[in-house]
Amino acid sequence: MTLDLIWHRTPGYPAMSPSLERPTTSVLLIDGNDTERRFYADQLRLCSHGYLIAEAADGLSGLIHYQSRWFDCVVLELELPDRSGFEVLIELVPLASKPNVAVIVLTKIAHRELLELAKDNGAHVCLVKKLTSVDDLDKAILRAVACVDLMAKEERHRLI
Repeated sequence: MTLDLIWHRTPGYPAMSPSLERPTTSVLLIDGNDTERRFYADQLRLCSHGYLIAEAADGLSGLIHYQSRWFDCVVLELELPDRSGFEVLIELVPLASKPNVAVIVLTKIAHRELLELAKDNGAHVCLVKKLTSVDDLDKAILRAVACVDLMAKEERHRLI
């Protein structure tokens, strides 16, 4: 198990009083490729001051980190060094029709059927790394988080 968990606060983001601080989106990047994971983490930080980013280098450490605190979004590679990304996806989203966290698959795998299977198992969207810009990832994160938040509000409203 590799506990390569790194919290990052966007550099240059001034400390403000809690009431004036911009809302943040907490993102957990789970990817065994250190270079690619760090690239996307760094680029997302440059893209928006609103990201609070954590990184995990394998599936187990990603799951442990996810269980230790709330994340708005998990960006997940399907090829991990210790287990299948599908195993991690199923742990994150046990009921695909009612996700409680936005999961975005960002993978080097370009196999259409596998990407569709990931969506069927709770991924909000599946992106192929070589075809995805950081701007595309940023937009996907914002849409996925908004969608999961809306589903949660609707569920709470139904229970009232």
